[in-house]
Amino acid sequence: MLTAHQIRLDPNNVQARYFARAAGTARFAYNWALEEWTRQYQAHLLDPKLPTPNEAALRRQ
Repeated sequence: MLTAHQIRLDPNNVQARYFARAAGTARFAYNWALEEWTRQYQAHLLDPKLPTPNEAALRRQ
């Protein structure tokens, strides 16, 4: 049997602003990594001597 807990957040204005900023930062990081991965992959397709993109290299960047 699976059980779940449902928790409702009722943030004040400062907390709501923090949540919005955190979500915006995560969205920015995801979009940047996706664009960089695509750019590196396309470059690898054109020149197979270039390394294939990987998660560790993106995290270091």
